[in-house]
Amino acid sequence: MPEVRGASALSTSGTLRPESVENRYDPLLFVAAIVFVLGLGANSIWDANEAFYVETPRQMVLTGDYLTPTFNAEPRLNKPVLSYWIVAGFYQLLGISVTSERMAIAVGALAILVATCLIGRAVRSTAVGVTAALLLASAPRFVHFARRSMIDIWLTVFMAVALAAFVHAVTQPVARRRALLVMYAAIGLGVLTKGPVALVLPAVVVLAWLAVERRLADVRRLLLVPGALIVLSIVAPWYAALYVRHGWDPLVAFFVGENVGRFTTALTTDRNPLFFVGVLFGDILMPWAPLLLVPIWTGWRRHAAEGTGATPRRLLWLWIVVIVAAFSLSASKEDLYILPVIPAAAVLIADALHASDFGRRHAGVRVSLAGAALLVALLGVGVAWLFSGGYYRIADAPVVAGALIAGGVGALAFLSGGRHRLAFVTLATTFVLFNLLFVLRVLPGVERLKPVPVLAETIRARASPAAPVASLNLSQPSLVYYLGRPVPELPGDDEAARLLGAGAEAWLVTGEAEWDRLRPRVPTLCIALRRPRFDARLPDLIRSEPPPAVLLVTNRCGGSGLPAGQPRAQHEP
Repeated sequence: MPEVRGASALSTSGTLRPESVENRYDPLLFVAAIVFVLGLGANSIWDANEAFYVETPRQMVLTGDYLTPTFNAEPRLNKPVLSYWIVAGFYQLLGISVTSERMAIAVGALAILVATCLIGRAVRSTAVGVTAALLLASAPRFVHFARRSMIDIWLTVFMAVALAAFVHAVTQPVARRRALLVMYAAIGLGVLTKGPVALVLPAVVVLAWLAVERRLADVRRLLLVPGALIVLSIVAPWYAALYVRHGWDPLVAFFVGENVGRFTTALTTDRNPLFFVGVLFGDILMPWAPLLLVPIWTGWRRHAAEGTGATPRRLLWLWIVVIVAAFSLSASKEDLYILPVIPAAAVLIADALHASDFGRRHAGVRVSLAGAALLVALLGVGVAWLFSGGYYRIADAPVVAGALIAGGVGALAFLSGGRHRLAFVTLATTFVLFNLLFVLRVLPGVERLKPVPVLAETIRARASPAAPVASLNLSQPSLVYYLGRPVPELPGDDEAARLLGAGAEAWLVTGEAEWDRLRPRVPTLCIALRRPRFDARLPDLIRSEPPPAVLLVTNRCGGSGLPAGQPRAQHEP
C-alpha cells in the first residue's frame, strides 16, 4: 500500500500548515475522561440489557462454569462469551458488585477514546485525535452507554481498534504488517464478543474503500491467510468446546436464528428505514452531530488539491455509510447497533474543525457549530421545562439547565464575535460539566423512580426463601441479580393461575391488566407492592405522569399486602 500521511492540518487551499500546541485539548479531555469512573456503584442496574451482563458473569464465578453462559437458570447462548469473561475477570479481581461490572465497561469506554485518538492521529495529527476523543468523552449518550454493562461497548472497542490498525496500515506502510495483524486480532475478539458482524462489516468497508481508491489489487497485500488463522485461533476454541458439550443446536441457533433471524425479523415495530440516520445525527453524538454534516457531504469528493489526509478520510466516511446502511436494511433496529460508527464520526468532525480553524475558513462548519450551540441552549430550556417540578422533578435540574443555556448562548456569542475556537471550547466545557453533574447529582436522584430495588427488598423481607418468584408479561431481569435466584417468566395466565392458586406461597411480578385477569381466577390474591415502572416516554414527561405500574402480587396477604379491592392510585416513591 502506498504511504498516505496525515500528520498536519490542511488549510482551505489544500496546503499543509503545522499544528500548534494551542490546538490540543489534553487537560479538558482528562477531566472529561474522569467521569467514566466516578460513582459507578451509585445506581442500581438498568433493565434490561445491563442485567444480562451483570448476572451471567456472576453465575460463571459462582459455579466455575466459564463455557456455558447462563441467566435465570437457563443457558444464554444468543451471544458469544467474551463480554461475560471480561466482567467475570473484574469480579475475580475486585469482587462481585455493580461497581466491578461497571468498571469493566468504563475500561472499555476509555479504550474507545484511545482508539479514536489513534485514528485521528493517523488521519491528520495528534491534535485531531485528542479533539475527536474529547468529542466522544463529552457526548452525554456515550457517557450514559459507558455506565451500563452492555455488549455493544466492547464490540465498539474491538471494531475501533481494527479501524485504527487499518488506518495506520494505510498511512504508515513501514508498520503495515504489524498493524494488519493487530487488526485481525481485534476482529477475532469482536467476533467472540458479538458474532460475524465484527468480521463482515469491516471486510465490506475495506473492499468498498479499495474499490473507491482504485486499489483492489492491494487485496493480496492484506495478509488474508495469516489474518484468517488469527481470527480462527481466537474464535474457534470456544465454539468447539461449546459443540462438544451441547452439540450443533446452540451454534445453529446463534448463527442462523440470532444473526439471520434478527436481520429478517423485526424485534420492534416502530422503526422506519431512516431510523439510524436519526440516531446518527440526532442522538448518539449529540450535541456534536450537526457538525458531521460537512465531512459526510464532502468526504467522498475528489479534488486536485485534496490533501494527504483525503484517502483515510474517505475510509472513515465509508465506515459510517456501510455500517448505517447495513443495519438500516435489517428488520430489527436498535440504536446501539450503530455505536461502532462513533469513533470514525468523531474523527471526521475533529478533522473538519481543525482543517477549517474551527469554522473561521469554512461556512458549513461555522453554521454547523452555531447549530450545535443553539441545540445546547434549547436542551437547557427542555431540561428546565421537563424536570423542574412534578413527578419527574430532579433537584439539580435548574443548575443543569442554567449551565446548558449559558454554554449555548456563550458559544453563539463567541461565534458572532469571530472567536470560533473559543466557541468550541465553551461547548465542550459545557458538556463536560453537564456530564459531571449528570453522574454525581442527577443519576443518584433518579434512583427513587426505579422499582426493582424496592421489589427485591420487599420480597426478601416478606417471602420465604423457598417461595417461587415469577413474572408475567413484565420482565424485570435485574430482579434475578438482586434476589440471587431465578425469576422464571411465565408464558401465560394459565401458568400464573396454577402457580398462585396451588396453595403454596408464591409471588408474581406483573402489570395492571394481568392483575385484572388473574384476580377472579385466584380469589386469595393481593397486591404486596405497586410501583411505577421505569420506562417513561416523552408524553409521560410532558404530562408529568408516572408510567404504568409494576405490581408485586402474592397469595400470602398478611402484613402490608393490599386487598384485592385496593384502589389503583399511583404512588410517587
